Amino acid sequence: MVRLVADTHALAWRLTAPRKLGRGAQRAFDAADSGRSLCVIPAIVFVELALLKERGRVGVGPADVLRAVQGRTGYAVLALDAEQALEFAAHPGIKDPMDRLVFAAARMAGAKLISADGAFDGRGIERVWD
Repeated sequence: MVRLVADTHALAWRLTAPRKLGRGAQRAFDAADSGRSLCVIPAIVFVELALLKERGRVGVGPADVLRAVQGRTGYAVLALDAEQALEFAAHPGIKDPMDRLVFAAARMAGAKLISADGAFDGRGIERVWD
């Protein structure tokens, strides 16, 4: 089964503005929706969504995401753990700490990353978007 990790913006757009998603991202979420793949949502994504919603930058918060994926076999939440923290420390070139934590989660999960952010390219992880 294909393992995916959802970046914050990709997950927010999936729920609020799916036309913003690239074709590959759309297919990846469709596969998770149907249970053909597993999309892991790092715990840090919920923190970032809460912060962005507080600032009025997104219209979806952590509870909305949990409701949207509840009971779907193609989704799981990934807790932040020590291994992710060590992976985070190994990649100081990714300046945004939230991005770096999402990247660390994808690396530790051995997953492809659903993200529009080209900053992840060339860092040993496959990015799914277009």
